[in-house]
Amino acid sequence: MAMYPIEFMESASHFPDAIIFDMDGLMLDSEVIFHDAWQTTLVDLGYDLDTATYLKLVGCSNDLAENLLLNLLGADFPIERFRSGWMARWERLVAQGIPTKPGLWTLLDWLDKINLPKAVGTSSGDHEAQISLKSTGLWSRFQTIVTVDQAGAGKPAPDIFLTAAKALDIAPANCLVLEDSNAGVQAAKAAGMAVIMVPDLQVPTAYAQDHALKIVSSLNDVLDHLQQTWPMAGGHGF
Repeated sequence: MAMYPIEFMESASHFPDAIIFDMDGLMLDSEVIFHDAWQTTLVDLGYDLDTATYLKLVGCSNDLAENLLLNLLGADFPIERFRSGWMARWERLVAQGIPTKPGLWTLLDWLDKINLPKAVGTSSGDHEAQISLKSTGLWSRFQTIVTVDQAGAGKPAPDIFLTAAKALDIAPANCLVLEDSNAGVQAAKAAGMAVIMVPDLQVPTAYAQDHALKIVSSLNDVLDHLQQTWPMAGGHGF
């Protein structure tokens, strides 16, 4: 993974009142599992999708990604067979275990220690989110979990993050989003929230570089930043 500089990308004036976590690629090392499930199913159906094109779908909701596939592969693409096929393979793969990202548990423990509210905001659906978060022990670590099924529109639309902020009863401007995808950065900014990007499969776009508060290499870096800027530690905001 590239070692991103830990530096200010955009100013913000205060420590967040809540943090909203993306799920796949940010907390869970699961984007590679989705990639395997999608690519294998496509090949089984007689289709091919190059990696560069697939990466453009990362962070988007399944519905949006499937619509993009239809546009790319044509109206004859068997979307129902594809949907059932990739989901079945995904379930088999995640049953073997989903690794969590370095620094996640330490970050969650520290946020619990300072009593900072936390939410999950994911473009995955209820089914995938429940399997992923419950199997990894993360389900109970958040005050609220918002999926695309609840929000209605997936990233890069802001609905998921706005729904999470509303559930936490925290103003969007007082939330910090943690994201790995470019679509997630767009969604956070559209919601009026600061965002730190921790890239996974995608290289940050020019938009992400211009609008993310920071781009860092791991959740360990996120924790370092928050501890340095926490008011009780003598910090002065983001």
